[in-house]
Amino acid sequence: MWWSRKLASRCLRLHRAKSTKSPASTGAGGGLEPEQTLGIIGVPFAKGQGKQGVELAPDLLRQSSLRQVLQSSHDGLVIRDYGNLQYSVDESLLQQQRVHYHHIRNYADFMACNRALIEQVKQMLKENSQFLAIGGDHAIGFGSVAGHLQHTPDLSLVWIDAHADINLHSTSQSGNIHGMPVSFLLEQLRTTWQHAGLQDIAPNCLPKDQLVYIGLRDIDPYEAFILNKVGIRYFAMDTIDRVGVPKIIEMTLDALNPQNKIHVSFDIDALDSNVAPSTGTAVRGGLTLREGISIVEALRDTKRVQGVDLVEINPKLGSERDVRTTVESGLEILKSMFGYRRSGNWSNIDTGILGSD
Repeated sequence: MWWSRKLASRCLRLHRAKSTKSPASTGAGGGLEPEQTLGIIGVPFAKGQGKQGVELAPDLLRQSSLRQVLQSSHDGLVIRDYGNLQYSVDESLLQQQRVHYHHIRNYADFMACNRALIEQVKQMLKENSQFLAIGGDHAIGFGSVAGHLQHTPDLSLVWIDAHADINLHSTSQSGNIHGMPVSFLLEQLRTTWQHAGLQDIAPNCLPKDQLVYIGLRDIDPYEAFILNKVGIRYFAMDTIDRVGVPKIIEMTLDALNPQNKIHVSFDIDALDSNVAPSTGTAVRGGLTLREGISIVEALRDTKRVQGVDLVEINPKLGSERDVRTTVESGLEILKSMFGYRRSGNWSNIDTGILGSD
């Protein structure tokens, strides 16, 4: 396949603490844009579900000109690529898995990976104004958001996904932990994970009123019960179809505390399978690419987005065309999230070509 040939043809050059810094640039509105630094971490974790391939996505996106795409979207963006996350599983996690969570697939690996990711996110935010975590499956959403909460306790979360990912270990039919990460983050559900040591590794909880879902259309019965019992705001596709994306954006922004930073966790399966076919749990009837871009543009324009996840791109699923389409859709989402404006931008050009006013 085209992506495997690219990966095999040359060694991946990862740039740690990099990029020639460019001066602050003039934004589309004419004002100076402050220089932004973006830390990127690849999280090639595939054990939250049963389909191998998602672990290849971080390197594939890099090979598909991720850095160039992001830097072309924002002249003042300085990128530091921290490579791919490493983790090891210790005996205490294996003991938790054997005694308490044996019915969950790969619990010990999940916790080991997310513990490492929590520390990585904290470190990246010490060194950068924003971070991007590239999965891997959506199980990494726990560590990404939990690490963000430790650095920035006043945080809002927008989870853009076809699935709610809020199952408990006692409600999941599949045992796949990529369908559970949100349940680790909410205080109201912590008692269901009493043996996971969350008070030590992820002490800060996300307030339920600072979580908004967009794009849901495949919700398990217990998840639907939890969402409504706890009182979590979610905009499923039937609501989006009824009121339209502009209204959804308005209601989302109204729900978020205007003083908070924002974390955006974007599962590629939020997009319709026509534009994102190479993903493990594709569901028809999702967001169009234009709708996905509109949503991330609105969040970006708050100037409060501090953390972003992009997950569940699987290069082993579908044809070469499917993989290319999915990767290109992911890059379009990231490009818009980090600065590209469809309405145009005249930063870093000679504005004197028409003479003085």
